[in-house]
Amino acid sequence: MELREFWKSDFRADVHRKMWDDAAEDYVQRPLPDPQRDEFLQRMLRRGCLNKDARVLDIGCGAGAYTLALAPYIGQGLGCDLSEKMIRGASERAASMGLDNVSFTCLDWHRADPARLGWEGAFDVVFAHHTPAVSDYDTFDKMVRCAGKTCFFQVNTRRWDAVLNAALERIGIYPAPQERDNTVAWAFAYLWQHGLEPNIAYHKETWIAEKPLEKQFRWVLQRAKLRREITPEEADILMRYLAGLAENGTVRETITTTVVTMDWDSQ
Repeated sequence: MELREFWKSDFRADVHRKMWDDAAEDYVQRPLPDPQRDEFLQRMLRRGCLNKDARVLDIGCGAGAYTLALAPYIGQGLGCDLSEKMIRGASERAASMGLDNVSFTCLDWHRADPARLGWEGAFDVVFAHHTPAVSDYDTFDKMVRCAGKTCFFQVNTRRWDAVLNAALERIGIYPAPQERDNTVAWAFAYLWQHGLEPNIAYHKETWIAEKPLEKQFRWVLQRAKLRREITPEEADILMRYLAGLAENGTVRETITTTVVTMDWDSQ
């Protein structure tokens, strides 16, 4: 069976857009990753593919943190994301930093046509860092086709969100941990079948996130809506559970995951 036939995703752009628009304010305020300490940026720098002539595409860029962090090392950087608020925040931050070699555009990668955009093979480096924008055969294939030289792909797998998962279980939604594991396997299969030889690395991480109760509720609710429609009664169950966990109006989330990184030369 063709890989495209079973590497698919049920991507709901409307839910994702609302979810990431709601989170944009928090992401825009976060410090930029440090190229001297961030594992993903270090990997890019070690490959020697970044220089003052390089054109770089960041797919699913969110608030543009990685594009902005790379600005001193590259010629031009372009970030795309379906969240208008994320893109607006990224553009404003670039302007405030005086960066004129990076730009951002609002784009749903699942619907994007790289050929029509003139992006096929147009970028020296293309990367997708922890983003649902690249989550199936077609979105991965488009990423690969845009890279003239080098690609980087990082995804979290075997992830466990303690609060989120416990909340969803209360309305009968259970985690599907194999889904992201399959993404890693299928991405490797795609590359291997196309004659490409990726480098692969992985490590475990623990993330701690704190959000005001109302924001945590909206986040959990949107995550639930990615799986199915949620009734008002179920939404109330979610809110009551989260309210029981809140301390001084804040909910603390602990996330454990295995982070997998692939990089490869496209030619």
